[in-house]
Amino acid sequence: MPDPISGLRQRVSALGRVDLFNLNIFNPNFFRQTPFRLTLVFLSVYVFVAVLVFGYIYLATSTESRAWGNSAIDARMKVLQELQSTEGQAGVVSEILTDDAVEWVFAKGAFDGSGQVLAQNSRARMEGRDLPDYLIAAGLKMLKNGQKEMSVNFFSRSPSDEKCCRYQGRIVKLGDDFLVYVAMDMSFADHNFQQEVKAAVGGGILVIILGLFAGTLINQEVSRSVQRVTTVLERVQEGDLKARIPVRDTGDEFDALGIRINQTLARMEKTMGNLKYAGDAIAHDLRSPLSRLRTKLEVSLIDVEKDPSQAREALAKALDETDQLLRTFQTVFSISRLQAAGGAPEQVLFDATALADDMAELYELVAADKGLEFEFEIERDVKALGNRDFLAQALANLLDNAVKYTPEGGITFRLRRTSQREVEFSITDTGPGVPEKDRSRIAERFVRLENSRTLPGVGLGLSMVEAVAIAHKGRLDIAEGPGVYKTQGPGLRTALVLPAV
Repeated sequence: MPDPISGLRQRVSALGRVDLFNLNIFNPNFFRQTPFRLTLVFLSVYVFVAVLVFGYIYLATSTESRAWGNSAIDARMKVLQELQSTEGQAGVVSEILTDDAVEWVFAKGAFDGSGQVLAQNSRARMEGRDLPDYLIAAGLKMLKNGQKEMSVNFFSRSPSDEKCCRYQGRIVKLGDDFLVYVAMDMSFADHNFQQEVKAAVGGGILVIILGLFAGTLINQEVSRSVQRVTTVLERVQEGDLKARIPVRDTGDEFDALGIRINQTLARMEKTMGNLKYAGDAIAHDLRSPLSRLRTKLEVSLIDVEKDPSQAREALAKALDETDQLLRTFQTVFSISRLQAAGGAPEQVLFDATALADDMAELYELVAADKGLEFEFEIERDVKALGNRDFLAQALANLLDNAVKYTPEGGITFRLRRTSQREVEFSITDTGPGVPEKDRSRIAERFVRLENSRTLPGVGLGLSMVEAVAIAHKGRLDIAEGPGVYKTQGPGLRTALVLPAV
């Protein structure tokens, strides 16, 4: 026979993805968890607001009930006053004795200045001697003080109900030695209000119970979501950079958090891979210059022994190799500094046209030394926001590459504002260009294509340019050049684009 409890657990778990029988409310940390504490805060606010609302309703209801009772008592007292003026005391006494059928909620009576009861209706007699004695004593006190009327509020137990009744009434002097009282039973209003109180309290208790239950369920679900995150982070801490948080595609905050953490982990994994690749690339690219340096030092040592005059030349070459190594490490350091800072330091508004003029003047001579044509188109009065020194270094890297990789033909250097008012420095050459499949990776550190292995360099120039562009909230665009030039082509166009100012 199937276990009904087990079946219930399966159905509940399938519907709400929460196992109600495994709610660990006895965990010492359960009541300190944020979702449960937020639930308690919500319930506290609810109770506070409910008390305020209930207090307002009580004041409004009691005020309205009192006003309505006074209005009803005034109407009855007015009738007695009119009878006094038209029929005298006899008319008032007769009215009091005969109004029970339609005025059952009103206790009425009349007495004289000596405290002698002259008349009272059945409701007043039913309440017992306490009622007239209390009212007579109050009326005599009123006469003694010279008052013409007096409000009275009192409780009187009914023979059929010990909790009954609360009266609201008034004593009025109708003659020198004649007083009447009219008191209205307000128990029905109290009863209705007590029912409202019971309903409100019962509803409040139900809300609190359901709120605690909902808080427990929410806490369990949130804890499960948080546990997914912490489990993955623990795996990452142990070295598993491929661990990812499962995304449920619900569109909630935990999915958004999971996606963001997964993106961060993917970037971290890529960064660590790049570091490993960079280490391998450094070992590969620095092996040759280090080997050459060692060889030249050995040759220098031999030359010094044979002919001391050759040592100077050998040492000079060794220093050149050492300088190249230092430049490589300096470039890596500059890139790392920009990426760690998240932005270029000391950015100011400067004259981009003047910078372009300086770079054009310098590299026009460099291109001429190699027999290349150098053209420039520089827009006037262009301003840019950034660090001029870093941008100058980035442009120098782009122009160096263009001169280095262009065997013949020419180079075009431009400065312009785009249609989006961005500031664009572009260099176009007639060299061999870069295949489209390789353009997305040539800006990575130490990446060198096969056709550039025979030329000096370590593959950090474009990495530096891209780091400078990103540090200025800009970008590096790499595209095909002008086309085939003689046997070369299609060339390459690189552009350093800065945001509009």
